Amino acid sequence: MMLKIRHDFLPSGATLIASGLVDTIFVYMYLTLLIGVILASPIIAYEIYAYIRPALYVHERKYLLTFTGSFVGLFIVGVLMAYFLIIPITFKILIWFITSGGAVPFIGIRDFYYWILTLMLASGIFYTVPVFIVLLVQFGIIPAQYLSGKRKIMVYVTLLIILTIITPDPTPITATIIMIPFVAIFEGAALAARRIEKGRREKMGETYGLPKTQLGGVTCKFCGGSVSSSFCTVCGKSQI
Repeated sequence: MMLKIRHDFLPSGATLIASGLVDTIFVYMYLTLLIGVILASPIIAYEIYAYIRPALYVHERKYLLTFTGSFVGLFIVGVLMAYFLIIPITFKILIWFITSGGAVPFIGIRDFYYWILTLMLASGIFYTVPVFIVLLVQFGIIPAQYLSGKRKIMVYVTLLIILTIITPDPTPITATIIMIPFVAIFEGAALAARRIEKGRREKMGETYGLPKTQLGGVTCKFCGGSVSSSFCTVCGKSQI
């Protein structure tokens, strides 16, 4: 795996060096830890599911399985995005900065593998964020309206600033490349969240006989106020 990564990402003209006595050992340990977690992840996931399964209703178990499938799928998408797009472009930009400054690109083996593996892991986790947001809407913890309007724009701008700071690329190019697919995934998650909340409100109205407003929501069964998600925006009482 180390030879494959070096072949795919080490720029031409760059030399990989061990600047410390234990740098190569650190890479072996770090890579072995990640491989171990990946191989053990099905067992870990099953143990977590088996632990919380008795506390879930039948329909909630269905949501959990859907969530698991979406999480795994988006995590793989994030890793592939990092491997085939984000990391190659990032390294080209970094090598350009090195050579433009008149320096010879000698890259430490520890930094080389650490940044590649960390970017792949971070990208995979980052692209799963919309799944957690939909899950929060599904269980009525946050209303779907939080995923639209000015709040959404603020989220995008904040994430772009954070990505620009934490990515090794000193330019906003890498952060922008990461954000473009994320925005598409987030918009899909926001649409799914709105449909989920609308379906839950209709079901709530059928269950408790609550009158529907002109906006398609329901009114609070205690005070008659507007219901957002599962809670009244006036008295704050849960409708479930």
